[in-house]
Amino acid sequence: MDDMIGFAVVGIIIAGLTYALIKQIKETKHSGNGIGSPLYRKQLARKNKVMTVALIGVIVFYTLNILSVIASSIPVSNSFTVLGTFLSFFVYFFARIIMKPQLGDQRRNLSLY
Repeated sequence: MDDMIGFAVVGIIIAGLTYALIKQIKETKHSGNGIGSPLYRKQLARKNKVMTVALIGVIVFYTLNILSVIASSIPVSNSFTVLGTFLSFFVYFFARIIMKPQLGDQRRNLSLY
């Protein structure tokens, strides 16, 4: 019974990560159409691409970690998958928090016109 609850929790986590990935892909597609300077849109697109790749890494490494526990015939070490998941989460949160696009000096741009 405990195994079934554990598998359900893991399934919910993977489903939540997949849903977040789908939302992130949609946001990445529409990031170039926003308002602002071309530099701002370029930085926002770069941030969204990094976040998308990091979420894909989280899902892949987390799934490999779970599969390596369930099926011991998969030749992947748990320490590798845990490290990959951790690094992918770190890159995702770095992009989410630190990689904020700079608006630049909008007054200078407006005063030229």
